[in-house]
Amino acid sequence: MSKKGIKVSSVTLAMKGRDLLQKNGYKAYLTRNPKPGKGEGCGYLIYVNNLDKRCFQILQNNGIKVIDTVDLGDTL
Repeated sequence: MSKKGIKVSSVTLAMKGRDLLQKNGYKAYLTRNPKPGKGEGCGYLIYVNNLDKRCFQILQNNGIKVIDTVDLGDTL
């Protein structure tokens, strides 16, 4: 199973998103983006064990826009 990180627009939103997911029972962490693109959000990702669509709903319902997901491979 590949590991995915959630890309958002700023490190502040990444921290808020991590905290929201943790409050909802997920094990969520911040990690550096191994493949940052120019102008594509911040340099951090939210990594969630057992990432599912409910994670995206929690973020969206709290005003955190998900830009993309990034395949983390074996970097964690």
